[in-house]
Amino acid sequence: MHIIGHHKERATLWKANREEIAQAYLFVGPRSVGKSLCALEFASSLAGESDFEPGVDKPHPYDVMVLRPLEETKRGVTKTKNIPAEAIREALVFLSQFPAGRGFRTLIIEEAHRLSETAQNVLLKTLEEPQSTAVIILVTHEVGAILPTVLSRVKRVRFDFVPEAIIREDISSLYSKEELAEVAPFFFALGRPGMILSALEYPEDFVAERELLGSLFRLSTLSLAERLALAEKLGVHAERTIRLLEWWLPGLHHQAIKLTEKKTTTRFFVLLEEAEQTVRLLKTTQSNARLLLEKLFLTV
Repeated sequence: MHIIGHHKERATLWKANREEIAQAYLFVGPRSVGKSLCALEFASSLAGESDFEPGVDKPHPYDVMVLRPLEETKRGVTKTKNIPAEAIREALVFLSQFPAGRGFRTLIIEEAHRLSETAQNVLLKTLEEPQSTAVIILVTHEVGAILPTVLSRVKRVRFDFVPEAIIREDISSLYSKEELAEVAPFFFALGRPGMILSALEYPEDFVAERELLGSLFRLSTLSLAERLALAEKLGVHAERTIRLLEWWLPGLHHQAIKLTEKKTTTRFFVLLEEAEQTVRLLKTTQSNARLLLEKLFLTV
């Protein structure tokens, strides 16, 4: 499978596969840098299928299970649900079975920060008494939401932003110049290859996100009515909004440090602080997303 960057981390995992394998891992790092794909690559090698390529009919090897949180839409607003304890119990049944191949059975838990506290405690019992043929990989960009007792029993692997040069080199070998021209140049500087690949692989799905992101970067030029309309659009899907704000913040910071006029620069950094606070509230509370966004947009 084609993974952009993270050569050192992947080499370390490959070495572990040949020498000493931990029973549980925590793959942590920013969104869209490639943690999940690295987890699948590692899990595939543990299952004895190092050359595995995911497809529609077979997204992962037989001895690999991927658990993700579900989304729920109520009254037109979509939110991501926490992973319940029952889902973990079912996944542990899968892990308890002997591998079909010669390797290990592996459970990948995407967005592990969405594990409920009860679910984490259920998982903790297995982490305290691991099975010799089972490996668990937690994948998250919010390590603070994981219980300390769980963190103490996993081997942490950090995945950072991918350098722009590496992203450009790798992606240019997969797509034409015409296709790459559809991606905003600053996207490459954000260090998130997953975001760029999504834009290139699913251009129709990405149109709406690109338009919303463009509106965020033009926020200071929008009228009051346009800002309120943008808050309404973003408010219907909290998880997507968090993702877009996290993409927007580095670009906003990049704009701020280029400014020379003190008053304007100060306004940008005030907006940055307010935006970061909005993201924290969206992640950690049940606050009304639309109201939070309206308050943020009116600070400009």
